[in-house]
Amino acid sequence: MAVPIRTDPAVKSPPGDDTAETYTQAPVNLDTLFVYGSLNDDHFFRLITGTTLPGQSACLPNHRRVHPERGFAFAIPWKGDRIDGRLLTHVTPALLAKLDEYESVGTLYTREVVQVMVEEQAVPAYVYIPLAEALRPYLEKGFAERDRIEEYVERTVQRYLEAKADRCLLADGNRLALDVTRELLSEEIQGLLMQYFLDDGLPPFILKHEIEKANLPSLTWLETDRKAQAYASNYLELGVKFMVFNQLETRFRNAFRGHAKIADKMYQHTLSALMALKLMTDSQSALKNAMIQLKVNRHQPDFKYPDYAVAAIFIAEELYQTGKAQETADWVRDNHLDGLSPLGAELEFSPLGVRAVSAREGEDPLFDSFYYFYDFDLMRRGWKLGAHVDDHGFSAAQQQRSRGFLELAFGRYRLLGDVSKPATQSPWILAKLIDLAVRMVDLRPHSLHISIEVDADAPFKRLDHPEFFLCLLLLGGDLREDPGGKLREMRVFHQEILHPDMGIYLSRLNRHHQNPKDNSWQAVVEYQFPRLYYDYDYQPLILALKGFQKHANPYPFKDCQACPDQEIHKEMEIALKQWAAFPAPLAEQTLNQFLQVVCAGLETEAALAGARYRHYVTDQMQIIERQLKRRNQRIVDYHLRARLPQPTL
Repeated sequence: MAVPIRTDPAVKSPPGDDTAETYTQAPVNLDTLFVYGSLNDDHFFRLITGTTLPGQSACLPNHRRVHPERGFAFAIPWKGDRIDGRLLTHVTPALLAKLDEYESVGTLYTREVVQVMVEEQAVPAYVYIPLAEALRPYLEKGFAERDRIEEYVERTVQRYLEAKADRCLLADGNRLALDVTRELLSEEIQGLLMQYFLDDGLPPFILKHEIEKANLPSLTWLETDRKAQAYASNYLELGVKFMVFNQLETRFRNAFRGHAKIADKMYQHTLSALMALKLMTDSQSALKNAMIQLKVNRHQPDFKYPDYAVAAIFIAEELYQTGKAQETADWVRDNHLDGLSPLGAELEFSPLGVRAVSAREGEDPLFDSFYYFYDFDLMRRGWKLGAHVDDHGFSAAQQQRSRGFLELAFGRYRLLGDVSKPATQSPWILAKLIDLAVRMVDLRPHSLHISIEVDADAPFKRLDHPEFFLCLLLLGGDLREDPGGKLREMRVFHQEILHPDMGIYLSRLNRHHQNPKDNSWQAVVEYQFPRLYYDYDYQPLILALKGFQKHANPYPFKDCQACPDQEIHKEMEIALKQWAAFPAPLAEQTLNQFLQVVCAGLETEAALAGARYRHYVTDQMQIIERQLKRRNQRIVDYHLRARLPQPTL
């Protein structure tokens, strides 16, 4: 809420500086404003006010512009210095009210009157001057311009949430009702924030309308659906986990803006999501006990949907302890090491494994292959992790009932149209996200897709050594003995990545849109062969794929219309299927050539990413080599055993 400014502010000087420029009494109906920071950017000004204003170059004498590395710019009185900016004109009282609210006048800033210089002429104008101590927490948390605008929009949205909470949940303005409403509508709120930035601001009535029309989830449908009742406990337990995660992610993002900040082209929740996952998995016993105590580990017929949200809020408050949160944020900060290639991942889970998509009704005793996922509103609960049902078709994308896998797609924030951002440029971050998400979900992991953004100006090349794909299967596939003792590569042998008409989906060319209004897209190569394991470090595989793609840059197996090697790929697929059924060890020369390709690709990136990243790559290359040769030796040992005569009893 805007705080009315004094119309006749007293003359004052900053504490301890009796030589600083003073602020004069405000004239009535002043329509000029000096801007020097975020308000001096027409884009930001339009986001806040919905318009832009004419202006001219000006300077504010006896002040200094301060812009911390991880913060936003502000002005302080400073004798003998000056701030260059612009003088905006035609500033109406309505615009000032919006700006006062944005600047939190009376709490964070004061609006003062100063004399600015325009071509050596002194002109009176308003300027926003911070209240230093009030500003300190924002700077310590690493708030930047976009963060402040998000907070401004959230304050506006909160007013409409409060009204909805009072009407739909509790009638006494209880703070808990607001928190529950915010949690249950968090996906809609995120959508409004994104749309706000895409559209250069949204009128308040649009924000109000979108909040008003958003439906709060309900369980009334469950009372008459006996089939769904059999699975309700598992769905609701998963939903509570998602809500606890959401609450923790929000807390981390608000408390550690600096640690959680990521490049604009990346998914903004990546680092705070990693912090939340880390805290949840480190507190698994406490989480489980709290869910049992609050009776939200299973379906309670007398509970309404908001009751589960209330429990999730209480659990998150218990798990989030300042000391532990600081340790977690420091852990991310100390290990966060960016390469240059944007990365993403998709994780599939199913109690049935490969049979999830073709499962019969009731075959999956836990979730019925996630048939009721959207009925329990779990996509809206798990939106920060890109949760949805993958039925290898189209129904899930339209939120219709279908059977398939639970999929987490890091960075995907809109399913229709595949609108997404890369999760990170750090192999360590991506590997930890994968590992901790598997632990948090605590369902049978099935498969992993790893996406690498490629340079559109670097044309794909024909791969001279197709056996390099066998090296990739050794590193990331599923090489093990079947129940009959036969060694197989299960991902290919069981046709888990084989389309009956299209062939093997070892890799494919995908097109990711970051802006739903933009027809442009980013080329991404998605490797779909890796097996998803519990308690596994995927850093070596991620780096091997990065180095291989960077240096060899082979045509993807699928969805690359310009690929001239379709016939060669068909021959390679035949060879891959034969090898998967009867794996043979690869020649030492092949392994070494593959490692040279990976190393060359990683060295190219490390040369630009810096010495610390180069050291990291060197260590990981040693692990890649050990894993590759150890797994190849496993095939050698298997064949040696197979040739030995069977012992007689």
